[in-house]
Amino acid sequence: MIPAEVFRGCVGEFATGVTVVTAEHDGMPAGMTLNSFTSVSLDPLLVLVSLAQGSRTLYVVQESGRFAVSVLQREQRDEAIAFATAGLPFPAEYTTRTPDGYLVVSGAAATHHCEVNEVVPAGDHDLVLGLVAGITHNGGEPLVFHKGRFGGMVPDAAAPPGLSIALEEGAGW
Repeated sequence: MIPAEVFRGCVGEFATGVTVVTAEHDGMPAGMTLNSFTSVSLDPLLVLVSLAQGSRTLYVVQESGRFAVSVLQREQRDEAIAFATAGLPFPAEYTTRTPDGYLVVSGAAATHHCEVNEVVPAGDHDLVLGLVAGITHNGGEPLVFHKGRFGGMVPDAAAPPGLSIALEEGAGW
């Protein structure tokens, strides 16, 4: 059996972007910082987040049937920490409401406004598939998380100009 802390260190080698998932139900907002976010499908537009079972955020997402994912910019470290600290009041000072009524992190690089499509139990988390109903796209340098530390992109790590790194849908090795 692999100890949880050893596994956590191993998966920490994978650098990820930083997101905040927010939801609101009956006037109760909830949110949490997470890096377990991925796009799943272009038709229909689906994203996936992994939320801890027993968390207030998972409860509110399930009760409301909707959630938003805010992709943080590099300078939004304070926002990431505020939403990652368990037991604190909801950090409303970092949020705003979109025209379509979703609660999101102000100034995020991008937001995805989702209706819950499916919830799949997976160990001590639930995988929540969201049907994307709206977006905002402000752009900016992403906040990156690697080995327990926040950072950003290094310019020399960018793909050379003109080099396409996207694969056509269905293409593969």
